[in-house]
Amino acid sequence: MKFKQIPDNYLITFLDRLTRFEPASSRYKRLFNDILSKFYLETDIKKLNDEDKINIAVTIINSSFKQSENDDYLNRLFLYLEDFYFKHDDTSYQYLSKRLNIYNVISTLDTKHILQKNIKWLKNISTTLPDLLALQDKNSILYPVKKIILCEGQTEFILLGTIFKMFNVDFEKQGIYILPAGGKNQVARKYYKMSDIYKIPFFILLDNDANQIKGAILPKLRPQDKLYLIKSGEFEDLIPSTIIKSTLNFVHKNDYNCTPEDFSGNFSMVKNIENIYRKYGFGEFKKANFAEYLNNYINNNCAKSDFKSSEIVDIVNAFKTI
Repeated sequence: MKFKQIPDNYLITFLDRLTRFEPASSRYKRLFNDILSKFYLETDIKKLNDEDKINIAVTIINSSFKQSENDDYLNRLFLYLEDFYFKHDDTSYQYLSKRLNIYNVISTLDTKHILQKNIKWLKNISTTLPDLLALQDKNSILYPVKKIILCEGQTEFILLGTIFKMFNVDFEKQGIYILPAGGKNQVARKYYKMSDIYKIPFFILLDNDANQIKGAILPKLRPQDKLYLIKSGEFEDLIPSTIIKSTLNFVHKNDYNCTPEDFSGNFSMVKNIENIYRKYGFGEFKKANFAEYLNNYINNNCAKSDFKSSEIVDIVNAFKTI
């Protein structure tokens, strides 16, 4: 069999695809197909059946990397996590039954060049399963994931971790994976798909105008999952106006000093901010950019007490019940 050895410049890609937070049936297939297309030098891979593809990819991997006794542990760990995260999938176990030489790849990587959390986790794991949770807490590396927050968009994705941390819920230390659906209309679709695959609990957070989405999800909602519809309106309505005002004045250098009068009770917080941007000439209001401004301000200037009158308290308490 003719093939090229996997080069060093592919190692991070290799480890990232091997350990992404998705079933082995999809992540291994994507990885193995990429390895075959790049490094296999014989027949057209489209002519190969699935079993041949798997065996050839495994041969290329194991011929490219040195074997280690720790490989047995790592392969068992991937199998253990597959059973912890996902419902049984014969295709996943077809991949996971193959032994891969990967420990020496991990140990040779320079940590300063590693950005992905899943690879940082691999770099930090030791040789016994009971160490996983201690390493997670010590190094704040997210994995292993224990709960998933499914939200509508980037605002929640950017802000939830910072705000929850004030209430002693640390996403990185406690294994909480937050997933933005890309809009309220995508939440039900993603939940339907993922709840058929994942075992771990979901916390679904929806804006107040998503009653129809809530109605679509409830018949499918599993006992271990919880859905929360924000009573205040949108996620931005959960943020006290004093924090919004201070953020605006901080970001825009107090050139135009926003006042409490700029926040009308007749409008949503997003509408108020849009009006402020127009009134003071701040340019185009972009929700994701403003969420980043808010995140920086809250992280550096706010405390749990700033949210004591916010519905955030109810949301955190609801989350803690799953």
